[in-house]
Amino acid sequence: MNENATAENINFKLTDDLWEEMADLEGVAIASIVIWDSSLVDEDMEEEVTDENRMYVDCELYLANQTLLELYGAAVLPSEDSEPLLGLELISTELSSLAEEGAVVEEIAADQDESMVLTLVTESGRSLLVYTSAWIESTWDELPDDDEA
Repeated sequence: MNENATAENINFKLTDDLWEEMADLEGVAIASIVIWDSSLVDEDMEEEVTDENRMYVDCELYLANQTLLELYGAAVLPSEDSEPLLGLELISTELSSLAEEGAVVEEIAADQDESMVLTLVTESGRSLLVYTSAWIESTWDELPDDDEA
């Protein structure tokens, strides 16, 4: 967890007030992303989570406006009608390549359970949906080293 963030400011539901506060993140480019090899939701899973069967990841999304979004229990989907990506390597590859292509946060929305959903899209139109179980918004001063990712 980032030193700027505390457990008190973790969010589980995208309320109208939170959405209004976060709406200015729409259109902001991703500067860097760090995907962790475990997730806070792992212990809640019925079967043992391995890199191969991983569906949920925790990650840090560094945005170009100095905003850091720490996403917990995030499922990544190619579209609303598809199943979540499966496997740490595939999820990491897809998110990283989107960030490398200069993806922006196109939309911040809530699903039927009021969980936050980010739509990330590149200039070429390639996109991913990131459904989050929880998140913390803070700021960053320095991008992570490549060897941390």
